[in-house]
Amino acid sequence: MRASTYFAIAAAFASGAATMDSSAHHSFTMFDRTQHTLIVGTVKEWAFNSPHTWLYVEAPDKNGKMVVWGFEGAAPVGAVRMGVNGTTFARGEAVRVVISPIKDGRPAGGVCFVMKEKNGQIARFNDGSCAAEAALTRWMSNGWLEAGKHLDTHATERDVE
Repeated sequence: MRASTYFAIAAAFASGAATMDSSAHHSFTMFDRTQHTLIVGTVKEWAFNSPHTWLYVEAPDKNGKMVVWGFEGAAPVGAVRMGVNGTTFARGEAVRVVISPIKDGRPAGGVCFVMKEKNGQIARFNDGSCAAEAALTRWMSNGWLEAGKHLDTHATERDVE
């Protein structure tokens, strides 16, 4: 084979590999998008980092043991467009987080939206794990957000996801 043929094969392989990595990185298949779960706890850490923001909240697991939950959000540039920045959450702040839970049962999920307990302020910085605006409207109109208990779960409406 000629050098140009080898180069063309290598370029095609590299291009395909880059595409596979990119699509895998942006997949939300690890989250159960058929349901939303309410997590009530306190902010442990707010990681406003690339490639994705992460909100860590201390709250009980299903057995009542206090654990740190991790919620993946949008990339910082996307979060800023939604009004969220590096100082949006403070350590120790009480929050109510609605998530698409991770399918394997770990204390984690894709963030849908967050309500701050002290002032009711809503923060949305999701990155495709839920239709945040429609979900917020549904949770508010049903009274689930303010009156809900930790680990309350509701099926999503697939037509708005």
